[in-house]
Amino acid sequence: MAGGSRFTVNPFPDLVLTAEDREQLIEIAHELVMAKFAEYQEHINSQKYVDQARWKKYQKDGNTMMYLERKKSNPESKLPALLMVGPLPGSLDENMFGLVSPTLESMRIKSSYLKDFNAAAVLAAIVEPTVEEPFRSVVVKWMEIDIPGASIGFVRNRDYIYLESTGIMRLDNGERVGYHLLHSVNFPQTHELPNRIRGNMSFCGMFHQEAPDKTDCRGTGVMDPGGDMIRVLGIMGMAQATMAGLKYSYCGQMKKLAWLLEQKHAEAREHGTPAFKPECVTCQKKVKERMFGRSSSTCKLCFGAVCASCKIPKKLSFISPDLEMVQRKVTFCARCLIDATHMDTEEAARVQFVYKHTVTSSVYGSSGRYSDESTRSDSTMLSYA
Repeated sequence: MAGGSRFTVNPFPDLVLTAEDREQLIEIAHELVMAKFAEYQEHINSQKYVDQARWKKYQKDGNTMMYLERKKSNPESKLPALLMVGPLPGSLDENMFGLVSPTLESMRIKSSYLKDFNAAAVLAAIVEPTVEEPFRSVVVKWMEIDIPGASIGFVRNRDYIYLESTGIMRLDNGERVGYHLLHSVNFPQTHELPNRIRGNMSFCGMFHQEAPDKTDCRGTGVMDPGGDMIRVLGIMGMAQATMAGLKYSYCGQMKKLAWLLEQKHAEAREHGTPAFKPECVTCQKKVKERMFGRSSSTCKLCFGAVCASCKIPKKLSFISPDLEMVQRKVTFCARCLIDATHMDTEEAARVQFVYKHTVTSSVYGSSGRYSDESTRSDSTMLSYA
């Protein structure tokens, strides 16, 4: 990822969409999603059968497999279609909270965990999340993806103008299925940019929770990076973008932790923190006290001491008041992490996407009381000059 320090400047003129434009984009997204939803229902009904005559195995991560379409199945295509099937870790809501990003701030937070692009802009918000549907959004976006070799002029970075649609549908039995559509679109205002090649893509993922910490996924699509890119580089880019889905729930969990931290901090400012006890809240082992009667390591949710063996560090991402991406290494105890996984993910999504409350690093101050280590991220967005 290329480094930068501030939000991406939108490289295009304002994208003004008429009511008719918006209705048409919503309809396009709906038709594409419904077609993939029908395919997913067939996938379930066929016991998740994958036709090996059409698809060949390409990459595996745990029990999740990515396939490429065989050339004989679509001989006219420059690049093969891809198919990703298998379980993702985490609940459906955690995966949806991790992948939904209707604003630039949420895109940057997501990218800090997924490393899926290096520059981006939100061009138009068409449907925004609501209290009833916090994962529902339809947005027009631009993103740029770093290509290996671009820094030395071997190739040029690729960028994409695309329609993104997310939300929840239901199977005939009432069970919830999440979806994530990315489909290239174009407008007169979204001209090609210098030193980049405009690519095209169409991808749709379906997500269905099968167990408390297991979400089934089926994603299909194609990404055409354009230009004369070497075929293997194009396929590698497709694979990297697709397999990033394995981190959706992790992203959602880290976003929940950041939100919960802010809640606890607000309560502590109003009511104070619990009386300190010099023993580990996990194993009850005595811990050394430092100045002012505190342990060198405390859980930043319950404020209890944790020993070196029991403390669990997590790197969380925040947007600083000066609009920089800040990553902080924060200590937790095991019980608080378990409790955090059981919190209401939809409510966390409402706070961020509906009430538009951005969790910032400023709430923790500069004393380090609520974080153990603070760093400026190198994976922030590039400004466009």
